Amino acid sequence: MRKMIRSFSLCAMVAGVLISAWVLSSQNGHKFTPKDCIICHTKENGGRNNLCSDVTEACATCHPTKRNYQAHPTDIVPKTHLPGDILLVEGLFTCVSCHDVHQGKRKAGREAAYFLRRNVSGKPFCLICHDVDDKGHLFMGTTHSGAFKVNDNRGRIDATTLLCIECHDDRIDSMDKQLGAGSWNHFSSRLEHPIGSDYRQKYNKQPKAFTPPELLDPKIQLFDGKIGCGTCHDRFSGQRYMLAMNNQGSRLCFSCHLK
Repeated sequence: MRKMIRSFSLCAMVAGVLISAWVLSSQNGHKFTPKDCIICHTKENGGRNNLCSDVTEACATCHPTKRNYQAHPTDIVPKTHLPGDILLVEGLFTCVSCHDVHQGKRKAGREAAYFLRRNVSGKPFCLICHDVDDKGHLFMGTTHSGAFKVNDNRGRIDATTLLCIECHDDRIDSMDKQLGAGSWNHFSSRLEHPIGSDYRQKYNKQPKAFTPPELLDPKIQLFDGKIGCGTCHDRFSGQRYMLAMNNQGSRLCFSCHLK
């Protein structure tokens, strides 16, 4: 009987933690109780001077899907001076450098998208720290031209892809907008690739033409099972064209497509 009670208590405690994490991650904003402070701070009612050294992992408590693919590298030492409102934790750039989880959705009378520390998002926000070249490209790697065409409004592309398109397609001026699935034309019709398509559905229809989803190289990222810009590209890979891997011998292409 005691074993059953202990087992029940343990299950209840685990369930409570999971429910709390779900509530914090799904609610409209971040509404923490004083006891929740220790998720990110070293003490209750903590401030910006007593954040946990591993605040990135603290963020992943409620945002586990962001571990594998981030909009910006974290836990790095900046190579240049940053504005005072871009918060560093023990000298490191972390999630809270760009995001202020305690601010409201409206800041200074304007929308503060994604809890960013300023009332701009996308490329304008990046320009707070990054410079641009004479072509208007951020100094974060080589970019390319192209155009996105929606052909299925029943689906939605992922947030990372929308962020990419915001800079690479002049018709998209806000990352708050939603776009249906479609195709990205890199340079010509020969380099057109679907975006927002469900990879498993494609595999199920043509199992001899595609690699099974569970056998894909870990560098090939899917977003809720769908193809996005981050499937073939990784801004921090160091590869030409920011490809997720070296494409010598069409290695990247053949990671998904079978001969």
